[in-house]
Amino acid sequence: MSETAVSSLAVLFLGRRKHMVPQRVIVVEDEYLVALDVEAVLQSMEVESVVIATTLAQARQAVEDGGADCVLLDVSLTDGKSYDFARGLRAAGIPFGFVSGYGDTTGFPEDLMHAPLLGKPFGENEIVDFVLNLVGAVGDAVKE
Repeated sequence: MSETAVSSLAVLFLGRRKHMVPQRVIVVEDEYLVALDVEAVLQSMEVESVVIATTLAQARQAVEDGGADCVLLDVSLTDGKSYDFARGLRAAGIPFGFVSGYGDTTGFPEDLMHAPLLGKPFGENEIVDFVLNLVGAVGDAVKE
């Protein structure tokens, strides 16, 4: 993402609810370039700590090491599907949402069909809105 695009996004973000910006976000994504783009958007939102985890093992460790205000999860990772990890986040009360190439949650396990989903490809504004919704109105992200 270009520096100009990030600066433009930062200006656009100034009008939004800044008090709802999470401090620590874990991005669980095995496509590193996608993860870097998401990281750039989160940094433009002034998220203090963005942790990129490319495997479920790294994601679990990141949560254990410092918790998270929210977690963005790809569904299919090199070491498996993220469904069980999502269930653990729900049990711990950590807001999460799936960021995936799946167009909808039709093929998801029944207990996760109502979890927030941002389909790929996505734009910067969509990521901002998705994260703000996760931390502002937790909704299905943590409810049973």
